[in-house]
Amino acid sequence: MFYYNQYVRAQSLDEAYELYQKKPNFVLGGMLWLKMKNKTLGTAIDLCDLGLDRIDEDENEFRIGAYATLRQIETHEALNARAVCAAARARRCRT
Repeated sequence: MFYYNQYVRAQSLDEAYELYQKKPNFVLGGMLWLKMKNKTLGTAIDLCDLGLDRIDEDENEFRIGAYATLRQIETHEALNARAVCAAARARRCRT
């Protein structure tokens, strides 16, 4: 089990970046290996308020945030409309 001295919900990427520059601060997420360590770390930086759970699109691309869930990807109408075409093309490329 690991412990941390402080918990901060970053309000901007700049704030998260500044906090992360100080060791032993760390970003929360993907905690599997940290849970196996028995140590105390510095500040736990939470990115959940930064809008990283969005799926944005423009005429050229989709930008899927790091916190977007598989369900959001599954149910995003525009992404699925384009993905159907990509999946059909991929099936034709199989050997």
